[in-house]
Amino acid sequence: MDFEAQVESLTGLTISSSGTTPTQAELTQFLSDGVCDVINKMIDLKPEELHKFSTTTHDASNSGIIYTGRILSVMREHDSTSILRSCDPINASDRYDATDNTSLKFRSKTNPGYYILNQKIFTVPVSAGSDNDAVVTQVTYDTGLAYTDSSIDNFPTEYEYLVPMYAAIKSLEAKMAEYTIDEEDIELVQAIAFNLNSLKQQYESEIMGKAQPKGQTNEG
Repeated sequence: MDFEAQVESLTGLTISSSGTTPTQAELTQFLSDGVCDVINKMIDLKPEELHKFSTTTHDASNSGIIYTGRILSVMREHDSTSILRSCDPINASDRYDATDNTSLKFRSKTNPGYYILNQKIFTVPVSAGSDNDAVVTQVTYDTGLAYTDSSIDNFPTEYEYLVPMYAAIKSLEAKMAEYTIDEEDIELVQAIAFNLNSLKQQYESEIMGKAQPKGQTNEG
């Protein structure tokens, strides 16, 4: 079942390319926002889950690795793919001094650093070929998610159901706003409000439940 069908099932709404609230384009945005919301909440509440939302990228040409989210690790190969040196963060303004072996801020292959400039991650010494790649592991959000999808890239299956739930909440909020403006049937507005509040409570409860250590309950 794709995400559009899941949201329609949760909300009772009909969603199409135009003439509905929300539209399919708006639903796609709600789903993308949901990915961000779930990831950010989970890694704040349970940092040890960070690796589940992360991907690893190599840079062999000093072109920089696009910064996508919270960084788990930055490593640099040391003349071998099996020797990885951990890189310490440095200020981008020190990037030249970090290459000067007469400077106290100098960084060598055995003591590399990294900095972020123009939304890209670079290492010092620079990443290069011949087994001297930069290797970055960081949170990566699925920016290509669409309402026709039924799975999410770089996202654990155990959390996927939360994303259409988030999108369902946003869809109902949009529908409520439309009805409020148009002064539609008060009973219909109340029914939507009831479903909306129920979904909000369920979403927050599921997030908190996922954040708890295994074996522990809200009652514990």
